[in-house]
Amino acid sequence: MSKNGKLKKAKKVEKRRLQMEEALECLPLKEAAESDPVASTPLQDTDEFQPVPPPRKQPKQCPFPPCGRYLDPSCRVCPYCGTPLSE
Repeated sequence: MSKNGKLKKAKKVEKRRLQMEEALECLPLKEAAESDPVASTPLQDTDEFQPVPPPRKQPKQCPFPPCGRYLDPSCRVCPYCGTPLSE
């Protein structure tokens, strides 16, 4: 392994070691938070708190028989074979 490769690997190992230390420091805080829940006011279940997912569009399929790939609904021309798509 080249000298530059060894340096890169050492940096990655050191970075990962620091991440592990930080995770171990946070572990007691996470355990304390899970074991002693704070009393809070429950939210009312209304429509304003539940976001509505956007409607899903059906993918288009290329009408050219050898191609026949599924495409994004916004495409007007097949990017693979160049066949114009119907609306």
